[in-house]
Amino acid sequence: MDNNVAPAPSWGRRLAGIEGLRAAAALSVLAYHVGLMASDEVHAGPVGQVILPVMGQGLPLFFVLSGFLLFRPFASSLLRGSELPSFRRYARNRVLRIYPAYLLIFSVASLAMGCVYLVGSTHGFGPENVGRLTDPAKFVANALLVHMFIPQFVMSGLPVAWSLTAEITFYVAVPVMALLAAGLIRRGMPKATALAVPAAALIVIGLGVSLWGHLAADDLGYAQLIDFAFGQTWTAVLLRSFLGQADLFGYGMAAALIVVLLNERGVRRVGIPAKLFLVAGAAASLVAGASGTMPFLSNFAGVASALLLLAVVLPSSRNDGPNRLAAVLEWSPIRFVGLISYSIYLWHLPIIFWLMRRQLTVGSSALALPFNVVLVLGIVLPLSAVTYYAVERPAMRLKKRPAKRSDPAIEDRVPSAS
Repeated sequence: MDNNVAPAPSWGRRLAGIEGLRAAAALSVLAYHVGLMASDEVHAGPVGQVILPVMGQGLPLFFVLSGFLLFRPFASSLLRGSELPSFRRYARNRVLRIYPAYLLIFSVASLAMGCVYLVGSTHGFGPENVGRLTDPAKFVANALLVHMFIPQFVMSGLPVAWSLTAEITFYVAVPVMALLAAGLIRRGMPKATALAVPAAALIVIGLGVSLWGHLAADDLGYAQLIDFAFGQTWTAVLLRSFLGQADLFGYGMAAALIVVLLNERGVRRVGIPAKLFLVAGAAASLVAGASGTMPFLSNFAGVASALLLLAVVLPSSRNDGPNRLAAVLEWSPIRFVGLISYSIYLWHLPIIFWLMRRQLTVGSSALALPFNVVLVLGIVLPLSAVTYYAVERPAMRLKKRPAKRSDPAIEDRVPSAS
């Protein structure tokens, strides 16, 4: 390692606020799906047309966080000229992070609760579209999270599981992109430029797929549009795939590159005006996405998520501790929700469907929305806590840690790293 490289500052050892961001993402997705229970009148008004879509942008934040957290150790290693993280350890850790809790919740929702999506001609939101999976092939494809590659299985199983298929595909792509960047560096390309190439490529691909989808669906009616985006079609396979969400992962990778570059150069402080600028940029991106460009809202939300992430993780000017925004997100209740956020993400829709089937929700008006959110949270939070402590945490303890801790920038000390 180059002796002239500035020592890694203390803020590289742990990124405060990550769990808080996960909490915000999970609660946002939950509130959005609860909002889908509202009446047609609510959906036709400002709540349904603007507020709910903006509330539902927690998923882009999850994807951005994955891009950031998973690319960061590879980027740090390549910038420092050190050995890349073990691909075998990386793969083992990814499997342990995703599958144990998913297999439990999917099995319970499918076999016991009957609260999974069935493949049909429509994909509305309600109990008429859910039931038990009895097709062995469909069950196995969902258990392995490959169902979103098969048109006739699209959106079957847990409704949120389509995002896990995209996530796992990104997991496979990360080491490939790291090797690509390493090859470019060996050929003489500057390290920062080589690392920016895969992030930029993902952003271009994701935006390109989004633009194609918007143009191709421009003249479709509502029923045709649903089939185009969520039906048993190859277009739905593409739009819900890693390629369709690639820009969101790319924004996270770009944020990771910024952080490791600052860390490599020994930057210990980023002023409050810069952080305020990032927060303002995040807000402006969401507003831009919600005002007249709704088909591209998730793309704008990805930019907003990356800016917000940078505002949270960039080093503080106060004694090398977390900045004020990160300190708020480190509040114990928020951080706890972030720890169990994966289980919240998996459990909340089966619970919503279970309540709907038994007509236990408060109502379908706009005023009922917050009460239904509290009702769902009252069931999902304790259930997710049990799943976290009984399944997620024991699985994560089986993760293999790096043998050397000499590079604090690549330590994974976040208990529930994506």
